[in-house]
Amino acid sequence: MPTAEEEAVALAELLSGIESCVDYNVIPAVVYTQPEVASVGFIESQLQAANIPYKVSKSPFSANSRAKAVHETEGFVKLLSHQETGLVLLIL
Repeated sequence: MPTAEEEAVALAELLSGIESCVDYNVIPAVVYTQPEVASVGFIESQLQAANIPYKVSKSPFSANSRAKAVHETEGFVKLLSHQETGLVLLIL
């Protein structure tokens, strides 16, 4: 649904005479499984193919307050950031 919403906004802007585009790299992707899986940004193979230096950080859900509160601590958060600038490139 987020993709369709962004495309609808872009279309409305274009029809109104406003220059617009959709950046698909910043639209989250979600798989409604148990546990859920979601990501936004570039995957490692894309970064490797583009020779972008990055570092990987991981944190277990067991460290997340909300996960603890709802007793769903299985899983992790993975973050890819630019090795030199620290810019976030992926959140999984």
